[in-house]
Amino acid sequence: EQGFLLLEDLGNQTFLNVQKKSFDIQHYKIAIDTLIKIQSLETKSVNIPDYDAALLTTEMQLLIDWYLPQLSDEQHSQLQAIFTLLSDNALSATQVFVHRDYHSRNLMLRSDDELGVLDFQDAVIGANTYDLVSLLKDAYFELNPVNLQTLLNYYYVQTGIDIPFTEFERQFDLMGLQRHLKVLGIFKRLSIRDGKHQYLHNIPLVAKYALDIANKYPELSALIDILTLPDNQKHAMILAAGRGERMMPLTKDTPKPLIKVKGIALIEHSINALKKSGITNIVVNTSYLAEQLTSHLGDGSRLGIRISYSDESTGALETAGGIIKALPLLGNKPFVVINSDVLCDYDLSKLTLPIGSLAHLVLIDNPAHNPNGDFSLVNDHQIITAGNKSYTFSGIGIYHPDLFKSHLGTEQKIPLYPILKEAITNSQLSGEYYQGYWQDIGTPERLELANNS
Repeated sequence: EQGFLLLEDLGNQTFLNVQKKSFDIQHYKIAIDTLIKIQSLETKSVNIPDYDAALLTTEMQLLIDWYLPQLSDEQHSQLQAIFTLLSDNALSATQVFVHRDYHSRNLMLRSDDELGVLDFQDAVIGANTYDLVSLLKDAYFELNPVNLQTLLNYYYVQTGIDIPFTEFERQFDLMGLQRHLKVLGIFKRLSIRDGKHQYLHNIPLVAKYALDIANKYPELSALIDILTLPDNQKHAMILAAGRGERMMPLTKDTPKPLIKVKGIALIEHSINALKKSGITNIVVNTSYLAEQLTSHLGDGSRLGIRISYSDESTGALETAGGIIKALPLLGNKPFVVINSDVLCDYDLSKLTLPIGSLAHLVLIDNPAHNPNGDFSLVNDHQIITAGNKSYTFSGIGIYHPDLFKSHLGTEQKIPLYPILKEAITNSQLSGEYYQGYWQDIGTPERLELANNS
C-alpha cells in the first residue's frame, strides 16, 4: 500500500508554556480569532459525527464510573437529571465544527504569532461554546476572573451572537460543566487504569471549575453535595511540597516524604496514621521531585485510600499557600492537616474542631531544636502567644476553610503563622497538649535517631 504524509513544522512553543512564562491576553485573542475561523467552516458535507445527547451523556458517565465514590440511588437520580439539563443546553446552542481538545497543550504559537492547532482527530459537530470552554476554562492553566470575562466578551462581540449576553454566558457555563465532569472522570481513569498519575495534579482546578458553576445556578445545587464529602467523612491533607533542604544530601535525588524510616517511606507513616483513624480521602501537595511521589503513591488504591494531588510545580507555596490552593479538594467542612515528616502516635480520630474555633492544633513539649516554643495554652485549650511559650506546634491540626477565606483566589507563598496569629486575636484558635510519642524527621541526625529507636 502507498500512503501520503503531509508534514508541517509548528515549532516547539506550546501555548501553555508561553502563558506560564509570561501571560499575554493578546495571544488568547489570536486563539479566539482562529477558533472563530474554524467555527465558520461549512459542516453539512463533512463526514464527522454529531455531538449528540448519547455522546454527551456517555462522557459525563465517566464521572460516576471513575471519579466519584459509591453514590446513593437518590444521588444517581440527581446526577441523571443534571446530565439531561447539560445535554439539552449543549444541543440548544449553535452547532459548529468542534475540535474537542482546543486547549493550551494542543495549540502552538509560531514565531509570527500565527496559531498551530494539534490533535483534531476527535472532532465533532456540536455546541459553539465547547471549544471556547476548553480554551478559557483550561484544565492546565487558570485565567483570572477579569481576563476570563474580557475574553468571553471578546468572543461574544466578534461572533455577533444573536442572543443576550446573559443567555450566552449561561450556555458557556453549562457547557463548561459538562466538560469538567467528563474531565474529572478521564483524569481519574488515566491514573487508575493507565498509571498516568500526573493527571491527578490537575483535578483540583477542574473540581473548582465545576463547583463554581454548581454554586452559581440554583438548579445545580445537588451537585455541590455530590462533589464534596458527606459530613461524616473527613478529608485530610499531607504537606509534602518542601525541598527538604536540611536533609541534604539525602534529598538531592529523593523527595523527603519518600525517605524511609524503618523500611517505610515517611509519607506512608502519615497515611497509615490517617487510615487507622478512618480518614481515607487524602490530598497531597507536591512540588520538588513531584513525579517520584505521584509514581510511588499513585491514586492511593494500593494503600487502601484515595489520593488527590495539589500541584505546586511552579514553586512551593509554603504551608498556608499550599492549603489554600488545595481547598477545592478539601470540601467545605473542617479537615485535618499533617506534616509528612512527623512520626507520632496521636489518635487522629479524636481530632475535632471545637465550637467557635477555626483551627485546633496539637501541641507538644518544646523539643531540643525549638527550645523557645511557639505557643502557650490557657484554660486547657485556648492558644495564646504571650508569656512563656511552653509548647511547640506538632505539625498536626484541624482547620475550617473559613480560616483562609480572606486569601481565597490567591496563589502565592503564604506562611501559616500570621493567619494563626489573627485567629488568636479573634479567640478562634484552640489547642491541646499531647504527651505521647512524637518525632520530627527534619535532619539526617533525627532520621538516624528514629531508625534506631
